Amino acid sequence: MRNKKTIGEALVFLAVSFYVWAGIPILIFYGVGFMIVTNDYRYSSVKNESIILSQLCWAGIFIPLLWCIIRYINKRRRLAKILSVIKSDESYDPAPENEIREMHSSAYFGIDPKRGTLLYIRLFNKKEIDIFGFNVSNWRQCELTGTNKLRLYLNSTEVPFIDIQNNNAWLLYEKLCVMRNQNYHYPYHFPGYVEDSTKHLSKKMGFKMLPC
Repeated sequence: MRNKKTIGEALVFLAVSFYVWAGIPILIFYGVGFMIVTNDYRYSSVKNESIILSQLCWAGIFIPLLWCIIRYINKRRRLAKILSVIKSDESYDPAPENEIREMHSSAYFGIDPKRGTLLYIRLFNKKEIDIFGFNVSNWRQCELTGTNKLRLYLNSTEVPFIDIQNNNAWLLYEKLCVMRNQNYHYPYHFPGYVEDSTKHLSKKMGFKMLPC
């Protein structure tokens, strides 16, 4: 599992942040400006150039937006495919209110209070993914930061914790605290089942598990 961003990811994050906070307003400003020039008879001599520049400005907004939408849909589909394999009536079948996804759908976290199991999935890219299954005994504690960030501390020196951010994180935090005081009977070892399922999924979907 990766808890730190690589240099490349940090640069991409900075580029995206600059585009959102500076690039889009600038493109809108010039896009509207060129449209005004196009419709003003006083600038008829540069009308064709203004049309092209206006179209380029709007394309600079809508093409990245369309790309983000397609990327979001693909992530939702990949998560749905993974969940369809792991979910079962015996070990993990949470109600919708016990499942949360980060806004960009790169991460999923769900709990099944009835069966005492938890599932965490994070999609880094098309080739790298984290999938962890838990019962109530193979994690140390949970922590809520603010009202929307849940941190689960694990019994691992390589992966000491995992994070997921969502507005409903506080609700799952409260339910996790209650689950810790329940006695569950497990028909089989759920973390091992998730690990085995992930190995089959990795061959079928073409991703690799990140080293833990």
